Amino acid sequence: MDDPLRDHADSPLDATIGLSYHGRDGDDVVLRLEPTHAALGYEDPPMLHGGALATLVDTAGWYAVMAASPGTWVATDLRCDFLRMADLSALRVTARCRKAGRTLAVCDVEIAPWDAPGKASAIGRIQFIRTGD
Repeated sequence: MDDPLRDHADSPLDATIGLSYHGRDGDDVVLRLEPTHAALGYEDPPMLHGGALATLVDTAGWYAVMAASPGTWVATDLRCDFLRMADLSALRVTARCRKAGRTLAVCDVEIAPWDAPGKASAIGRIQFIRTGD
């Protein structure tokens, strides 16, 4: 199946922290984070920065809204709840668009270890507004 999201180039920030688009799982989009040193908040012990986790919510939400309703979307609100520290293991970032209307969209995001998707490190919600379309 053709997936136009796969052809989207990673932003410089996403590439710097090790984030890439992985694919779709039903209505969800899945991204993978292979954390780089730039994503660190602490070095001893090595833990991800909260801003890196918020970036995952932002980027994954954008992919989810684009999968649901392609267009020009801009984030207007973002919430990220940190549930446990995230170390430098690979992370699965799963996003689902809950609503994509004419002008507003809302997406939910879950961030968990790649090999333990039920053990979330953070969850987020992001709202977008459509512009120019």
